[in-house]
Amino acid sequence: MEETFDYSQVPSYFVHCFNAQCPRAGECLRQLAGRHVTALHPVVQAVSPAVWESEGRACAYFHPIRRVRMAWGMRQAIARLPYREGQRVVRKLNQMFTKATLNRISHHQRPLSPDEQRVIESLFAEYGVTDESVFDRVEMGYEW
Repeated sequence: MEETFDYSQVPSYFVHCFNAQCPRAGECLRQLAGRHVTALHPVVQAVSPAVWESEGRACAYFHPIRRVRMAWGMRQAIARLPYREGQRVVRKLNQMFTKATLNRISHHQRPLSPDEQRVIESLFAEYGVTDESVFDRVEMGYEW
């Protein structure tokens, strides 16, 4: 996983860990982020050494590395629908998300989580779109 790790995807709020002796370092996303932080980010949030795992006590800040399917935008699927059906889908999306959030989703500034993807796929299925082309782009990302 590390070969393809892109530090620019790490959210600014994400807490890093720099405990290289941690027995679970190889499976912790906080540790992975800490290993890849660059000089472009001179200040990051980090787990205090005072709470690092000690003899038999589990780390409360452990965050497992999980890759999940992230989807971006739905413009193309909406455009393929007949006008009236497309408008119905847009109205339903407006009920699901705030205007600002939907704008960010539409402009590929915010990915859709796996749970949001399932809801949106079922919405499009009501209008006959059941293939993988519901989303403009799909890629694997980390569950922050």
